[in-house]
Amino acid sequence: MPDWIITPASNAMDKIVSYRTVLQAMRQFVRQNAVVSDTVNIYHDAARTQRTSLRYSNNNYQVDQINGQNILYNYPDPLPDFNINTLPSGFPLQGTAVNATQKSQLLFLLPEAARSEEIQSRMEAAFSNAATIALQPLAVLVKKYSATCAVAGVNVAHPARPLVRADYLAYANTLPPNNPDRVAILQLLG
Repeated sequence: MPDWIITPASNAMDKIVSYRTVLQAMRQFVRQNAVVSDTVNIYHDAARTQRTSLRYSNNNYQVDQINGQNILYNYPDPLPDFNINTLPSGFPLQGTAVNATQKSQLLFLLPEAARSEEIQSRMEAAFSNAATIALQPLAVLVKKYSATCAVAGVNVAHPARPLVRADYLAYANTLPPNNPDRVAILQLLG
């Protein structure tokens, strides 16, 4: 069970290093295809008394519960922005349901970043700069994850690695020149 402790005393580097550790633990869990599910706990205090938790499966990081509440894995349109400074205090504690904005932010922060080094690097940059990240431009990477895995030869259920920029560009190059997904990927990564 990966634990991520973020306190008011955590600086940007503390957050990034522990974030990478959590993503690596998630990736290892999915690669091993062992038990059916695991939980990531984001602790809001050093004493580990307050937490936000996500339960995910060993099948492609699929999150089915946040804070013990079942969720539907769908996103609002448009996606919200994510002010990284709201982590973790902007999220409800264990037992409390999240709203659509919070759910989207948590899903991009953890399972989507575990799937994609592009999303991970943008989250890390936001930590470094104490910035807000626009999630909407990243939507094409999430929506086209399976298709990109197919082009890159990555097992979508138990990926051996996260997708990288070259994978998305290879997928985009399989699409017609004016295809909206191709245009969006090239604008984002080109």
